[in-house]
This record gives sequence, structure tokens and C-alpha cells, in this order.
Amino acid sequence: MRHFFKSFYVILLTFALHISCSSDDGAQVVNLQDLTVSLDENPANGDSVGTVQSDLPTTNFSISSQSPAGALGIDATTGELTIADASIFDFEANPMITASVTADNAANPAIVTIDLNDLFESTTPGNSNTEFVIGSDAYVTPKAYLLVDDASIDMEYDREFTFVFTDGDIVEDASNEIAFETTTTVFTKVTCNLIATKPTLAETPFFIWDPQTNPNGFVSIVMSGNNYSRYGVSNFTNTMSVGSQTFGQPADGTLHNHTALPQGSGTSNLLTINARTFDLNTMTGTIDCSYSYVDNNGVTVSGVFVGSYEILTAF
Repeated sequence: MRHFFKSFYVILLTFALHISCSSDDGAQVVNLQDLTVSLDENPANGDSVGTVQSDLPTTNFSISSQSPAGALGIDATTGELTIADASIFDFEANPMITASVTADNAANPAIVTIDLNDLFESTTPGNSNTEFVIGSDAYVTPKAYLLVDDASIDMEYDREFTFVFTDGDIVEDASNEIAFETTTTVFTKVTCNLIATKPTLAETPFFIWDPQTNPNGFVSIVMSGNNYSRYGVSNFTNTMSVGSQTFGQPADGTLHNHTALPQGSGTSNLLTINARTFDLNTMTGTIDCSYSYVDNNGVTVSGVFVGSYEILTAF
């Protein structure tokens, strides 16, 4: 009988240990999911990249390896990955960033792959904003529009192109060429007149310029009387509705007219294009440029713009 009870207790203990080990083994089976994301280059430190997911609750997430080193940080409790060193997230230097993440009871590491998107960037040091300056006053002009002619010679934007840098939207206006969104407070128009034998849209000098043959940038004299700037705008005339927006003609603000100089003169009146792209199918592009001219009151108008623009035609 004593032998029976001894054997029974051994069997019971073995069964209990088997259940305990099974429970421990069950807690260890946590599968981490790989994470692949597409991210614009040049983010800020602390920006979220994504969160490593698991099929069962777990904790103590950690980065076991990453390339380049120091790029990412991770929240040990949630598994959220964040930018630790934003300088590493440069497409030209590191188009892809990878990492391996582990956690408690994880049966496998999560492989993290970050593909960086290449953004249009300034080729000139300092040209990193969209600033418009008159004298000592600076304004932000985050939007740009390129005005070109897509038809035959009709005395409107023929053989020239005009950039408008502003803080509001612009649409084409049959009566006044263009109309400004009534939230606009500042804008400047910079026109370049270049001789073109065929002023069709595709043959506008701006589009046929080849930056590969102009390594020092495309510099053009500002020479059209259409150049002027206005800031402090608050009233508009000839308003019209386009969708949910209202557009019109700026009726007030401080106006700075620029008196056109003869072609080839006025070296301080320049539009310098360091780089540009364009797509005549989507009628959009990107540009890195700076401009400067002296108005008829002797005040210098200058600015830089690095970013996207919209092409307007039918003038």
C-alpha cells in the first residue's frame, strides 16, 4: 500500500510539473510581426515611425540591432518606434534604414524596414524656406504658381514666364488673367521675358532650359513691367466663387511696382533658378529659386522659394 501511495504521488507531481511547463511554454510563444513603412526623408526627432505588433500581449520591446546605428528608439511597453537621430533620415545618404526588434517571450525578432522617400531639396545652402522680404519686413509665401502661355501670340504672357509667390490659392480668371483667394495677404510677381521663336507651352523657355548645360544655375534678368509685390492685403473686388473658395482682385495693401529695366541691364534685378522639375501632364513642378529687384521707390524686394508649384495657362 505504501508503495502504491508513493507511486501515486510521483505520478501526480509529474503531472503537475507537466502542466506547469506547458503553461510556461505557452507564455513563450509570442510571434512578432515584421514592420515595413515608407517615410519622407528629413523627419523630426521624436516622430513616430510605427509600432511593432505581436499576436499575444508582451512587453520589454528592445532594438537588438539597427543600421545605421542610433537611428531609432523604441517604447519598451508599447513597441512604438520613433526617430532618435533625424540626421540619419537623409535619402541621399541612407535610402533604407533597418532594425531588428525583440520582446519578452518572443519566438522571433521583428524585422523593421524603412524606405525613405526622396524629397525635392534646395541645392543652395540657406534656400530652405519660402520667404518674401521687402526692406526689413519678411513674410511667408508657401505657395507658388507659374503663369505661361499655351496658345499663339496674343500679347498675354507671350515669350515670357511669370512666377507668383503667395500665401493663398490662385485660379485663372478670364477677365483679369488670375484671381487671388480672398484669404491672401501677400504676394509677389516675378516675370522673365526671354526671346522665343515659338511661344507654345512646350517651347516656353522655362521648359526647354536644360540644367545639365547650365551647371551654375539659370539666371534671367527681371525685365517686365508686370513685376510687383503687395502685402497687407485685406480687401478684394470682382469676387467670384470656385467651389467652396472665394477669389477676387486685391484692392488694398502696400503696393511696390518695379520699373522694368532694359534687357541686359540692372544686375541686381534677377531671378536665379538653381533647380527645377516640371510635368506638363499634371501641370505641376518643383523649383529652387531666389529673386531680387529694386522697386520704383528704391526699396529692395527679394525672396526665396523651395518647393512645389502649379502651372496655369490659357492666357
